[in-house]
Amino acid sequence: MKSLRLLFTLMALVLFSITAYAQDEDEEKWRNFEVGITGGLSLPSGDLSDWNDSLGAETGFNLGIYGGYYFTADFCTGVYFTYTQEGMPEDWSLNYKFYDLGAYAKYAFSNESNFEPYVKLSAGVVWPKFPTWVTEEQNRLREQSYDPALSLGGYVGLLWYTAEYGGLYLEAGYHSNFTDGTGTDWHGEKYELDANANYMEVKAGIMVFFGSE
Repeated sequence: MKSLRLLFTLMALVLFSITAYAQDEDEEKWRNFEVGITGGLSLPSGDLSDWNDSLGAETGFNLGIYGGYYFTADFCTGVYFTYTQEGMPEDWSLNYKFYDLGAYAKYAFSNESNFEPYVKLSAGVVWPKFPTWVTEEQNRLREQSYDPALSLGGYVGLLWYTAEYGGLYLEAGYHSNFTDGTGTDWHGEKYELDANANYMEVKAGIMVFFGSE
């Protein structure tokens, strides 16, 4: 619940800042909306890469969709959904999974070339699913769904215009899931994660714009 309250506070601050910025911006817009799909690699970092000593996550993948509105020619906010999956060592056939839904704010450095760099921040709610020992003897692992937690991310990217209103892009960043203390229960037994789940992301995708009327 604390994570959700923090998320809503952050989103309100972002929206307030964007509205104030947009009111002072008189540059003519040439695009109103963006939509896109994305996919790439997820590289576990910190505690996630060494989870429970021998159960550390391995490099996985991510898939996502998003859509945003441009308040100015270069400043955009939107919503996204991303699914991330990271495997386990040896032959466990289980995965670390993250279902992430949230909002983002993006600033693009538009110019006369076919390449447009940008920076982006995101805040959302993540639903983690972790391999969990469900016996005292630690001889049975189960992919267990945990309560939602706050997620934050920061990214830099580069868009290559392959058409007048869209193109291909490459993006890299760091994503933090504040899962420390997040709990669940199974057959009356309670379980709790004792660390945050962080990972680096490298993504590529397609971005399409819809222009002003």
